[in-house]
Amino acid sequence: MNSFKRKFLLSLCASITFSLVTSSFVLGLNSLKPELDVKPVINKIVIEGCDHVGTDVLINRIPFKKGQPFDEKLTPVAINNLYDLGYFRQITVEIDEYGDDEADLYIVVEEKKLLEKFEFEGNKALSRKQFFEKLNLDKLTTVDEENLERISNSIKKMYIEEGRHLAKVSYEIIPDAVNDDKAKVLIKIDEGPKSKVVRVYFEGNKYIPSRKLRKSVFTRENWLLFFMDSAGQYSEEALEMDRHRLEYFYRDHGYLMVKVLDAKAKFSSNNKEIEVTFYIKEGDKFLVRNIDVHGQDGTFTRKELLERVLIKEGDPYSQSNLIKSINRIKNLWGEKGYIYSDVYPQIKPDEDAKAVDVTFHSEKGNIMHVNRINITGNMQTKDTVIRRQITLNEGDLITSKMLNQSQNNIEYLSFFARGGVNWNIHRITDELADLEMNVQEAKTGSLSAGLSYGSDQNSSKRSVKGYISVEKRNLFGNGWNVGGTIQGNRHRIQKLQANFFDAHFLDSDVSAAFDIYRKEEEYDQWKNLNMTPVEKIFGGTSRFGFYLPKIDKRLQFLVDFGVEDIRYNSRAKKLEVIGVSKPFLQPIIDRKFQQGTLTWLGTSIVKDTRNHQVYPNKGFRVSFDTKFAFPAFNDEFSFYKIEFESSWYTSLINDDTLVLALHGKMGTVNSFTDQKIIPYKELFHMGGQNTVRGFIWGGVGPALKTGDPLGGRHAVLFNAELLFPLIPDYSIKGHFFYDAGAGWDTPSNYITDTSMIKRNKFDLRHSVGFGLNLSSPVAAKIDWGYKLDRRRKEGESAHEFHLSMNHAW
Repeated sequence: MNSFKRKFLLSLCASITFSLVTSSFVLGLNSLKPELDVKPVINKIVIEGCDHVGTDVLINRIPFKKGQPFDEKLTPVAINNLYDLGYFRQITVEIDEYGDDEADLYIVVEEKKLLEKFEFEGNKALSRKQFFEKLNLDKLTTVDEENLERISNSIKKMYIEEGRHLAKVSYEIIPDAVNDDKAKVLIKIDEGPKSKVVRVYFEGNKYIPSRKLRKSVFTRENWLLFFMDSAGQYSEEALEMDRHRLEYFYRDHGYLMVKVLDAKAKFSSNNKEIEVTFYIKEGDKFLVRNIDVHGQDGTFTRKELLERVLIKEGDPYSQSNLIKSINRIKNLWGEKGYIYSDVYPQIKPDEDAKAVDVTFHSEKGNIMHVNRINITGNMQTKDTVIRRQITLNEGDLITSKMLNQSQNNIEYLSFFARGGVNWNIHRITDELADLEMNVQEAKTGSLSAGLSYGSDQNSSKRSVKGYISVEKRNLFGNGWNVGGTIQGNRHRIQKLQANFFDAHFLDSDVSAAFDIYRKEEEYDQWKNLNMTPVEKIFGGTSRFGFYLPKIDKRLQFLVDFGVEDIRYNSRAKKLEVIGVSKPFLQPIIDRKFQQGTLTWLGTSIVKDTRNHQVYPNKGFRVSFDTKFAFPAFNDEFSFYKIEFESSWYTSLINDDTLVLALHGKMGTVNSFTDQKIIPYKELFHMGGQNTVRGFIWGGVGPALKTGDPLGGRHAVLFNAELLFPLIPDYSIKGHFFYDAGAGWDTPSNYITDTSMIKRNKFDLRHSVGFGLNLSSPVAAKIDWGYKLDRRRKEGESAHEFHLSMNHAW
């Protein structure tokens, strides 16, 4: 083969080889290259199967538009949007492509039946109205099996809440005889008997008796006053929670390895009684052997951190004290601005020694400053009312002390629900955080009316009394408190009063209160008179308060001014003594029931750290009050009055399970001159619900031997109460109390024979009793007081019943 042919063949082979290689390479690249995403354009949208909903409604709800490319990724969005309408039980999306780049979009729906009405069969304990209100059945327009299954389960849950745990609920969809697209729903109910927990047993408990365990669980045996503590109620969810409560209770007493193995409920043969049994494996009690703290990092000493630990070496291990210790250490870090500190315990049990070592590890994190402060949840209350109580400003270091103080200040306003004032902290950077004060507003308005039967404060005569009271705290969200009261009996209007209070008068730091009233008090203890003394007072007061933040942010100085017109019975008819005692008693009557105009000026210094004005459970209130009726401004009256009062509250068990309240008061009143008298109402009349319960008004203090109360110039009082809730929403509280008090030294310059006065010296009297505090339907306080030092020779009763408006000391 010549050289030309050889070169030609080599070139041809090379070309073929190159072509093959190139083709293979191109084909390989094409196989690796993703297919071009060519989306067809929607030419038209067709809705099928929709008879009762306009097609425009569906087209507006889907993310596909005519003339735009079809994106199959949006199909789930379209289906979900259409399902949300609530009219369809089945939805499909189909695409019909034709040509190179066009398609028709088909939306095929299967409609639910239109709901004609609901019918219920077999329900007696619960009404049709209750079903509709609880489940919003009136808002349903269509129906299918899925909805009805949910409704049936909800109805069954309602019956379980009523104590009918074996209730059966079924449903039937009945098509309309005329229109097949419509249907009515029949709910069939077999309510079953009402079941109550009658016995709660514990098996396996060797060291802790059952009577103590019963107090730690929600599931309780039925008893006479079951409505007060939900006794007798049963639910599977509560039973599961009780297992954890029992384990927590055991760990709180040192049983670190306790296990509640099971909790079973057994129904009686008639299904009306339930017996619940908890199966417990107690294990051994563990004592705390060693306690240590790590992570102090020089900010705090080991001793300072250990002082915050409540569990002690040698004591049984306590879960609640462990948690409290963690919070106390975190709070300590928070005082330095480390609000994101983390404290976690390392617990090392030694099963052989039955001992446990606890080490608290701290990670303090970064200090945080305020970026912004936001107020949320206040639908009525204005932001400024809340912000005034916040001690933090933008840029300030956030400390636990400042957060707690601000929270307490806002809670004290008493405009918000119990536990409804809370901080939320939102970290922005490593050193900045937004603070959110979230509040849950409570109802602050009330209108009440009622009748009561009993004696008045100043009278032992029992009568029927009626009242109408209206009050609005936080008026217009400005923090204004306004109110009015009308009270009377069949003879007269005893009280007509209107009042206004603003803690920040004219948007200043000065508080202002204004009060106008008309009162009548009947003193039927006074005998041997031509008529019962009736004191009639028409007056008004104004009070202004000034905070003293440079001394103490919770300290306030108050100044008040008042004017009263005091009359007794009618101007035309004078109170006169009848009988042989007239020469002795008439001067006393004339001075005690002196008529005239009283003008006074008062001052008060008050420090109040209580967390609530009506139902406090922590904090104290101290006040020093003076009242001056100067002779230059009064024709008939002249006196100065000094009172010191203090109250203190603390929680003994949890926040409200058991609260201790202590209260003390002492006072003196004296005349500037013997020529002018101290008004009868300004003397100290000890006895009654507001002083020493168990005694009648004026029964602890100076009196004539005829029993007429004279009132004293000096008084001391001490009260102690233990308060506890009787129902979960705290609207009814019970309390036990101890009272002690004395009043002595009546003005006697106009009494000719002082031997006729009894109880004129210091004589401390004592009583104990119990009572109820009601917040609804009306705020009231009921007390039964029993004398500890009853004096039968003086004709004293063993006890007294008291009823008045509820208030805190």
